[in-house]
Order: sequence, then C-alpha cells, then structure tokens
Amino acid sequence: RMRMERAVYWQRGTVIASDFLVNSGGVIFAAQEQSVQTPSHLCTPDRFRGNREAVEQWLGEHRDEFNRLAARRLQAGISQRDAVIRRNMKELVDSLVADPDLLPIEAAEQISIRRIASSEAFRCVADIMEPLQAISPARSVRDAAQILIADPHEMLAVVSVAGVLVGVVTDWDIAKASATACAADVPVAEIMSREIITARPDDNVIDALRKLETHEISAMPVVDDGAVLGVVSTDILAHKTLYRLLQAQA
Repeated sequence: RMRMERAVYWQRGTVIASDFLVNSGGVIFAAQEQSVQTPSHLCTPDRFRGNREAVEQWLGEHRDEFNRLAARRLQAGISQRDAVIRRNMKELVDSLVADPDLLPIEAAEQISIRRIASSEAFRCVADIMEPLQAISPARSVRDAAQILIADPHEMLAVVSVAGVLVGVVTDWDIAKASATACAADVPVAEIMSREIITARPDDNVIDALRKLETHEISAMPVVDDGAVLGVVSTDILAHKTLYRLLQAQA
C-alpha cells in the first residue's frame, strides 16, 4: 500500500483518499441515531412486542412519519460526513505541506494518533487497570509459579500480612530462580523484586505508559496508600491500541 502511494504521489502528485478519510465520514453516516434521535412516539410500544402482526400494522400506520425521519437523518448524515471529510482533508494537506517527504498514509496515521492521544489524556489508570493476584512473601516459588500459569498477567503482588505491597514476583524472576537451581520450596521473599515501580489510580494513562517505557518494564502494580488495587501493563494498553499507536508516534 505504501509503495503504491509513493509511486502515485511522486509521479502524478495525486493524493489517494485513505481509509482514514472515508471511514470517519462513514461512521457518522451510519450513526444517524446520534444526530437525529427517534421521537418517543415512534418507538415501538411495549404492548406490541412479541406480536409480529401488531408491530407490522403499527409500522404501517406510521410509515409517513418514518419516511420523514429517514429523510432528516439522511440529510444530517450527509452534512456531518462532509464536514468531517473537509476537516480531515485540511489536516492531511497541512501535514503534507509541513513535511514534503511524508506519505499521505503516514500523515493520516499521525492525525489519528494525535486524536487518540488527545482523547486518552482524560483517562486515568483506574479506568483501564485489571485485577492483580497477590501472594504472601512466605509462600513458595512453586506456589507463585502455579498462580502465574493460571493468571493472564505476568506479575504477582507480594503483600504482607498487613496488606501492604512489599515486592513483586514475575515469571522472569521464577525463570531466573530455576536457572540458578533455586529450590521450588524457597519462599517468594527470596526471589521477589523489592524495588517496585508503581502507578497511582489517578495517574494519567499516557503518563503511565511513559513510565513503563522509561523503566523498560511491561507491567506495574497500581497502588494507593500501600494497598494494591490492580495492575496496568503494556498488554492492557495494547489491547486498547494506545500503546501501538503511541510507539508509532515516537
């Protein structure tokens, strides 16, 4: 796709309208209910539900009103679609003018990244974190390994009797312990990492991502006043596509 765009762009000076431009208008067009909602009197009455003949008769009685509603939605969808495409085209052309070596598809990706980053700027770690399994420092390495095998995350929180985070143990810690012939019944406290990088539940999602990148780690516990609330990881972020897109921006 990029080779094709490069050839067409440089040889003919023609910009290919990418999916970014087409789909953004299409989504709005398809979501007309958001712009022109169905009036309450045109919602199927509850008493007709399950009665096909009654529903069809009711729809027939309101056919003209539904046709007018469809026409209004069509016009609203066209107007919004055109406005979005004009905005997208302006941003795309501005990006290409600012960097003549940029391909249209690359410019479109950068625009998408900026928009997603802008929307994610208002989200907190608490919005995306997932539960994190905990283990006592006195439990064995074998116990930790068994929990990690069944757990979707690669980390366990090591928590004291008082419920305070004292360390973390990862699948990498267990692999290192196995490589050094560490006995499986050795307490987790002997292999856990005590220098813990953590996030707070009110940390910004993008700040949490930057912290993961800075410390070159893939996951960190979410902690508030010493209590473990959950975990945030590159896998969680990747699932929401943010990590991949921000990496492309770097």
